[in-house]
Amino acid sequence: MRYKITLKPLQPYLFGGDNTFGEIGDKENGTYLVTSRFFPQQSAILGMLKKELMIQNKLLTRKIKGEWVDKNNTQEANEFVGSEKFDLNKKELQNFGVIKNISSIFLQKDNKIIIKKVNLKKFPLKKVDDNYVLQNFDGKDDIFDNYESLDETLTFKAEEIFKPIEQTLNQKKASENSLFKKTSYLLEEGFTFGFFIECEYELRDSIVTLGADRSSFILKVEKSNETLDYKSKYLLLLGDSLITLPLNEHCDFAITSEISYKNLMGKKSSMSKSSDSKKNKQNNHFLKSDEIYLYEKGSVIINPSSKLIDNLNNKNLQQIGYNIYTIGENK
Repeated sequence: MRYKITLKPLQPYLFGGDNTFGEIGDKENGTYLVTSRFFPQQSAILGMLKKELMIQNKLLTRKIKGEWVDKNNTQEANEFVGSEKFDLNKKELQNFGVIKNISSIFLQKDNKIIIKKVNLKKFPLKKVDDNYVLQNFDGKDDIFDNYESLDETLTFKAEEIFKPIEQTLNQKKASENSLFKKTSYLLEEGFTFGFFIECEYELRDSIVTLGADRSSFILKVEKSNETLDYKSKYLLLLGDSLITLPLNEHCDFAITSEISYKNLMGKKSSMSKSSDSKKNKQNNHFLKSDEIYLYEKGSVIINPSSKLIDNLNNKNLQQIGYNIYTIGENK
């Protein structure tokens, strides 16, 4: 079954980057300035869905002291949503049980899908001899601050969509330098997040949590055969993408932005605050995966090589919404 999922935040959210994990002020694991990203990572969407599916299928025990899968439900839970944690570096297709495919996340307003896209209307590309030039472009302009509906009738800047909520807070259990600034976001009136999912379980409406602050979202489910269908003159990344080839050797020109990807590793039950993270990864309370940089959704690549296309076509990444792109007729 295919569904369209709508997520509406009920409170400010803090979507992770590498500055939302660990101890505030720690040079390796934290920062005094914590700022949310606009969008959640696709791996966070997968984790939220796995948890919600187990709740709806009564496989997850929830009590005041925590949540867990009882031993007598372990095998069924593993078959239902898979036993593996998503691994960005895996080449082979991972098994996530009834979750078969997740699209890249997008925005919605007035029943229209809105995607992030380099602004080539304001700064059109022009080929001069063997080079490409962005016309009217000034270094002060942010060519990435552009969000368009698929039918190109609506255009927005980030400030029209994402409302910053700033707080100055005091870190708990800190003796000095304990103040830090946190910037969360809310969506402006009328905007929601959305994505498509292929799932072999009848998912229902619910309230879910996402982000470092476990912010609440309304999850609305509707059956739909709709897809993230968009054609672009140039290769356009619809989802954050891992490209392991040197881009400058495999295309004529590119307009890209990068974001870092990190996630927590290990199980909480096997972590210890007193352990040495360098000696024992399983016992590091704040252990993060190695930092990897992804090309951000909305980036554009001109005349990609066949090797670059093959590199993008990583089925394991694409099944949860990474490495999704479009290229086709002129727009």
